[in-house]
Amino acid sequence: MKQVLQNLRSGEVRVHDVPEPGPREDWVLVAVECSLISPGTERALVELGAQSLLGKARARPDLVRKVLRTAREEGARTAFAKVRSRLDRSLELGYSVAGRVLDTGGDTRLAPRQLVACAGAGYAVHADVVGVPRNLVAPVPPGVEAADAAFVAPAGIALHGLRLAGAEVGSVVAVVGLGLIGQLAARIAHAAGCTVVGFDPRRDRAEAVAALVGAEAAADEEGLRALVAAASAGRGADAVLVCAATESSAPAALAAAVARDRASVVAVGDVGLDLDRRVFYEKELSLVVARSYGAGRYDRAYEEQGVDLPPGYVRWTEQRNFEAVLELLRNGGLSVADLVSHRFTADRAAEAYRTVRDGDSLGVLLEYAPSPDRTRLRRRAAVAPTSGALRIGLIGAGEFARATIAPALTALDGVEIAAVAARSGPSAESLAARVGAARATTDWHDIVAADDIDAVVVATPHAEHAAVAVAALAAGKHVFVEKPLALNTEELRAVVAAAESADGILLVGHNRRFAPLLGRLKAAAVPPLVAVYRVAAGPLAADHWLRDPEQGGRLLGEISHFVDVGAFLAGAAPVQVFANTVPTGDESSLVATIGFEGGSSLALAYGAGEPGGLGKERLEVLWAGGTAVLDDFRRLEIGGKTESSARDKGHTAQFEAFVAAARGTRPLPVTLEKQALVAAAAIALVESARTGLPVDVGLPA
Repeated sequence: MKQVLQNLRSGEVRVHDVPEPGPREDWVLVAVECSLISPGTERALVELGAQSLLGKARARPDLVRKVLRTAREEGARTAFAKVRSRLDRSLELGYSVAGRVLDTGGDTRLAPRQLVACAGAGYAVHADVVGVPRNLVAPVPPGVEAADAAFVAPAGIALHGLRLAGAEVGSVVAVVGLGLIGQLAARIAHAAGCTVVGFDPRRDRAEAVAALVGAEAAADEEGLRALVAAASAGRGADAVLVCAATESSAPAALAAAVARDRASVVAVGDVGLDLDRRVFYEKELSLVVARSYGAGRYDRAYEEQGVDLPPGYVRWTEQRNFEAVLELLRNGGLSVADLVSHRFTADRAAEAYRTVRDGDSLGVLLEYAPSPDRTRLRRRAAVAPTSGALRIGLIGAGEFARATIAPALTALDGVEIAAVAARSGPSAESLAARVGAARATTDWHDIVAADDIDAVVVATPHAEHAAVAVAALAAGKHVFVEKPLALNTEELRAVVAAAESADGILLVGHNRRFAPLLGRLKAAAVPPLVAVYRVAAGPLAADHWLRDPEQGGRLLGEISHFVDVGAFLAGAAPVQVFANTVPTGDESSLVATIGFEGGSSLALAYGAGEPGGLGKERLEVLWAGGTAVLDDFRRLEIGGKTESSARDKGHTAQFEAFVAAARGTRPLPVTLEKQALVAAAAIALVESARTGLPVDVGLPA
């Protein structure tokens, strides 16, 4: 299918061929008929993407700090790889579309071929086909055209801003900034029975609002003050919506100036807020920064998992705001057709974005023809494979797959990445292009079922690890799966059963046991031993996917690494664990002891708070004949002798071992039983932390 993407290196916008998204439970698959380019929102994104690397850094200092932190904690090479992997990806443009349902995802409100409106950046993108979570989809009432319904997202933003302002019938509402969202806000306020006064320095936009019945607008500040005074009998505006998009604080200052005593000022647009406190204090104004479309925005449970908010408690969610907009379109309370300044067929999207960047546009519509080649599997020209290469299918195209796994695999002789799968078509396509894979798909089943794939590398979100591993093993593939192997005992039981009866091998991505310095420590240490492992993991971003309970949580997602290090040093499997969690901010840290066969023991302190100047990992080991300290995989001290090296946590060596075992030239580096017991110990640690009791570790029956 076709999709509009922006190259993050060059800033170029063009139409790409990418795999089509597949059906998902609670997500609606939609064939797009019209999508809307919102000049203010999307121009800012496109202009940022077109800047140089230095310009991007100046615009996003938060990301620069993140890169510097990565360089400090994990080394410059890792930080560079992550930056490169991010720039290799394309930005998916668009956030407001209308089209016909292809698959309801189990949503009983909908039927195939029904016209719906969809919203949300990253979901309702400019593409032939989109997959959108059910709570961001609204049925379009009879009589409303797709071109009008495509305005649902910006109109939802305007409506949410008006609700935050608390405007009522008869309220005087001033709208500062009359771009697309400002025009929509003025119209919706008028439909709600408000007296509307607008301001925009562009006279044509002010005149567009003035053409509305009962609405007036000015193109200069004094004119706005006079209009507000006349409309309010000198009291001032009851509510002011700031819909401008500028770094300047002048629009917000003007809003405060025309607002009445104790009025509401709502910042709807991305506007400067360096304000004079005195004005807000003397009038006791309420200032609210609107968060997009309404309640539920940025809530993963609502937006991605379809968990609705009860209307008795939260009347106006994102979806219900969209429904209200569509009803206004149906009953004639809102008209938008005259806000369309340009129309382009979707294949002319680059021209459309040039029009947007020129600044002489309002609502720009892209129109789509039915796609003749709908498929989730895209074949592309591949690099020449190595003779007799192990053909690998890479499932997952996130940051770790791009920055760590793909470079490690492509560095190996006799390995060909033949296919890439990811939920996002652009992600799959861009990574496939980078590694020279012949196929890109949004359905991992395509890779598992392929006869010309020898091995599968699983780097999906954690909730899919076990299911993909079981399917790939059953299909006769060799399987490398990133940790954790499973999220619970039932999943672990299924994976072990599949591996025991499979022709292929299974290796879990516990890379630390392949780190050179840890290997030298292992050679020196003589079990039984005592180990103390301190991990300064640092906090997660508030919206990080590891916070999602469905993914098993951060602790289960990471602690099997450290259990495996203990098992490697002890040369034995874990037999008992005991753990406590410690609240650290909005996350939990873990303190645990892990006992191994033969008497070795590991004490684990895993901290999720700010690490300060601490290195990420420090391991101290004591045995009858000596001691050792491994500091962040950079420095090893054994018996007073110190060795230092570049940070190497064993990623490349683990894939060398996997490929050799898959070819049969070397044995599997860890037995299936020990891998399963490490996974069982990680699950047991979370259980022990929950109950406060020690838990014996064993294989699931």
